[in-house]
Amino acid sequence: SQMRGIDRYQELVGGEGVIKTFFKVVKASAEGRGLDRVFITGVSPVVMSDITSGYNVVKDITWIDEYHDLCGFTGKELDDILSRVIAECPDEWRSPEKRAEAHSMLRTFYNGYRFGAEEHDSLLYNPTLVLYFFDFFSRYCRYPEKMLDQNLAMDRNRIQFVAGLPHGETVVNQALNIEQPLTVPALADDFG
Repeated sequence: SQMRGIDRYQELVGGEGVIKTFFKVVKASAEGRGLDRVFITGVSPVVMSDITSGYNVVKDITWIDEYHDLCGFTGKELDDILSRVIAECPDEWRSPEKRAEAHSMLRTFYNGYRFGAEEHDSLLYNPTLVLYFFDFFSRYCRYPEKMLDQNLAMDRNRIQFVAGLPHGETVVNQALNIEQPLTVPALADDFG
């Protein structure tokens, strides 16, 4: 239920919740107790806002252009890795057609992230999924049966939730439009 979800969220980020406690330890460690720098990914701005007393020394670099390709693979990096991996596979994988096919698979399933604010910033390949793909491909010289990690997939409940928000149906339709990819120019960063 929705109330159970809200209660669970508060349990994690409020008071001495697990997430808040974790960030307090990270903050303390970065203040002369062994950590020089801390790099965190995958924590939403809402969560960071809700735990600010636990970790109020953060600098969000998400939209700073010079860091736009920090958390993903560029097309050139992917080509370099693909060349090395294919070189270890049987000869049939070394043909230009098979290489193009493998690159097309990677582009279809893992490309499309842009963290910089500029349109000219290159699209990035999802690093978690790319590493999963190359780990499998380098062992077996074939594509994984499951190209996507179910833990990273959008589920029906989340899509229905977003569609139910004001203007949500429009956002879902835009996100599914292959011809005109959805671009979100800014995320909210102050929720207080």
